[in-house]
Amino acid sequence: MGAGAIPIDIDKAFRDRVKNKHKLHVFIADSSYTDDDCIDVSFHGGHYAFTPPKHLLFDYRLGRINAQQLEDACFEFLEGSFVQYQYIWDEILDRDRLVLTCSCNADDDSCHRHVIIRFLKKFGVVYKGKLKS
Repeated sequence: MGAGAIPIDIDKAFRDRVKNKHKLHVFIADSSYTDDDCIDVSFHGGHYAFTPPKHLLFDYRLGRINAQQLEDACFEFLEGSFVQYQYIWDEILDRDRLVLTCSCNADDDSCHRHVIIRFLKKFGVVYKGKLKS
């Protein structure tokens, strides 16, 4: 930790956020969805605060890491992002609705959006499924 850095207790921040009872509803949608409540989390060009590094996707697809290792690494990335980009996270978590898009357009757990959703659930968000076109 560098000089002047403020240590943040991630677990305490999660508990505080849940205690505030912000009820963010999270959906997934195809990459063609572009409304204001949308955040692209594609590995190729997604939002920097929410998109894990590309090498994780490549390592997973090449069999270098398994699904649990991918999720653990994504959670580590997202925790770091939460610390580094607190203002972005606050803005997102204070919304009523968030739609995650990805270029793969997969509906099932094969898309890393579901890892992000599992992370967001720590804040008390509610996953509502895929938006219909």
